[in-house]
Amino acid sequence: MLFRRIIFCALFIGFLSGLLFTAIQSISVSPIIFAAEQYEVTEPEVAPVQGHHHGEGASSEHHHDQEAWGPNDGMERTLYTLLSNVLAGIGFAAILLSIMSQLQLKGVANLSIVKGLAWGVAGFIAFFVAPGIGLPPEIPGIEAAPLDNRQTWWLLAVVASGVGIGTLAFAKGAYKIIGVAFIALPFLIGAPHSAGPEFTHPDANVVAILSDLHHQFIVASGVANLAFWLALGALCAWALNRQVLNDRYAEA
Repeated sequence: MLFRRIIFCALFIGFLSGLLFTAIQSISVSPIIFAAEQYEVTEPEVAPVQGHHHGEGASSEHHHDQEAWGPNDGMERTLYTLLSNVLAGIGFAAILLSIMSQLQLKGVANLSIVKGLAWGVAGFIAFFVAPGIGLPPEIPGIEAAPLDNRQTWWLLAVVASGVGIGTLAFAKGAYKIIGVAFIALPFLIGAPHSAGPEFTHPDANVVAILSDLHHQFIVASGVANLAFWLALGALCAWALNRQVLNDRYAEA
């Protein structure tokens, strides 16, 4: 069954690509995050004002003491990162294999490992480069627009870029202009940004350090994501011809 072979290969590819992604992140990306976290400014706790009702003071204390859960630094944090990367790799691999298999079965594309790398580059552009132009990767301590607005624009940029790249690759003649329009759409709308400065730390020297770390983070994140997508594209193309669409594994 085609679906079963796609899922089986996606599990294998997702694990390998997620493992590679995590290894690169641990070497180049995580140290930058840890360095930026050292300069995060924590909000001081506000003591209850005398004369307030007991209920108001208790509510204020609860608000300031409550913290969102997060994995502990070290092995626990690395394992959660690995888990999320592997799950993302499985999902992306399943999508790529589904699209690749349909295009190859219909004779639209004949995918080799080299062409798989090209698919990986397309995924890298759609999921990292295009949204990253409007909303670069962020380090701790940076001031950003509301999360809902950023998530909505990021999703628009990914979908529009994916449709645009696909249209440019497979559409004929003048229809390719539609692909250009899709790619340009998110940038015509504009990405949401904070109205204030990028960093609000009171020390100018720390702001300079954070700005440098932010630039390093963008480059390191780009390299890690490129390796991830190249691995996904090449492995999916290899699995497509060796496992998914191989006659030996097809049902009679």
